[in-house]
This record gives sequence, structure tokens and C-alpha cells, in this order.
Amino acid sequence: MASANVQFSDNNGSLGEPVNYPQFQHVLSESELQISDAEGKKGNKEYFALDGDFTGIVSPYFYVDKTSEALVFKMKNDHLRNEVRVHKNFRTDLPDHFYSLRADVEMIDPEASMKNSDSKQDEITFLQVHNKGLDDEGTHNVPHPLLRVVWKRDANGVKGHFWAIIKNNAVICKGSFGKKNKDKNMCKPDVAYSHIDLGKAPTGKTTAFDITVGNKTLSVDVDGTNLVKHDIDYWRHLLSYFKAGVYNQFTHGMSEAHFYKLEYSAAEPK
Repeated sequence: MASANVQFSDNNGSLGEPVNYPQFQHVLSESELQISDAEGKKGNKEYFALDGDFTGIVSPYFYVDKTSEALVFKMKNDHLRNEVRVHKNFRTDLPDHFYSLRADVEMIDPEASMKNSDSKQDEITFLQVHNKGLDDEGTHNVPHPLLRVVWKRDANGVKGHFWAIIKNNAVICKGSFGKKNKDKNMCKPDVAYSHIDLGKAPTGKTTAFDITVGNKTLSVDVDGTNLVKHDIDYWRHLLSYFKAGVYNQFTHGMSEAHFYKLEYSAAEPK
């Protein structure tokens, strides 16, 4: 299984095929893979396992480490990605409907990944709540995630921390639909976004993230402590979904994230 530019191979059996590991089978069965051609142009991506069947989906960028049994996501170059996208598009406003993504993640030497970067951003996004738009067809989607959980090299002198970057409104601030808004106050970075410090990223160990969305609330726990509880009533008209993996916002390097746990769940009334 491959495309013209994205190839899948287990390197003669040295790489674990993710679908063969029981701890990841449920989230994979509920997801697809969105992955870039690492040698392609900025922003490119291709789609695989659209039916949730990850059989044969393994490569040096997406595999399970046979020793640690971590699910490994790697990608090089700026604004390229390697992410699983959970298929479910869910409402965020219903009082008895809650959707969760849980991940135990270790970022592998992100400082080294960015040592040659000349980007002003220098961050790796590894968990997201994004939106599909008003319906499953993607009508009027907002080209901004509700939430990005990132490792950031330097945030005004705070170095090597995890951050929750939250969109504070559902206003489109870029692209053709955002032209009329981009210069308004609601699109200014300090108005449109909240940046919440989730703590120093440890070296050589995992951090547990638990993201829950429902009842007009976005909640993020880190290592069992609730650090985010954000009112998202303004997002209620949009269908949302989860993503996990790596999305690069730096230049001239390779990101690497090891997921020791990746679980998706939905609590809905019967």
C-alpha cells in the first residue's frame, strides 16, 4: 500500500506494525492516517486507512518500537505532519456527551530536532482538537484548531515546556474567508488565542495527557492534574475531532514522538 510519494515498508521486519499491537488497535480502528511526503512541498499531506484498517501501514516514520512497544511518529521539514485522525466528528455542547483522548507521550530530543531551525515558531504539535465545520461534509469549517498541545522551544524565555494553545473564538482569521477579519481585534494573537503553560517537558520519561470535550467545556489534565477547563460555548456550532502524532512548525529537522498510550473514548447516552 503506497502512493506515488509515501511508501510503506517494515524495513525487513525491524519495525513493529502498529495494527498488530493490542494497545493501539482500538484507536487505529477508529482513525485514519494523515501523513506528508517528507521530501514534498510545505503543507502536503496524503490519507491512508480511511476505513480504519491499518494493515500494512508501517514505515520508518510510523511504527512501533519492538523493544519499548511505543507507537513512534516521526516527520521532517516544516509544516509537514504524521498524525492519526479520529474519524468521529462530535458536537461539543451536549451535556451528556463527552469525548476523550488519552496519551502518554515522550518527545525525543526536540532540542536536537530544532538545532538548525530558522523558524520564529519552533514548536511541535502532537495533540489536537480540530473542527470539521458545520456538518460531516465540512461546510464552513474554521481553519484553526480549537486546541493544539505543543512542545515549544522558547516562549518569551520559557524554554522546553508543553503548552495548550486554545482558540478563543470561532472567527476565521486567515485564508480567503478570513480577509475581512484578519485586521480586527478579535484576530489579534493575544485575543484570538490563550497560551496555557503545561509544565516543563521531562527528559527520558512520558507525560500523561487527558483531553476531554463535552458540555461546552474543554478540559486538559496533565499527569493527573487538571490544568485547563475552558468554556467553549462559542464552538458549539462546529463538529470537532481529535488528532495525535507530530506536526512540525520548525525548519531543517526531524521530529520524533513516542506514544506509550493512545486511547480514544466516547461517552454518549444510549
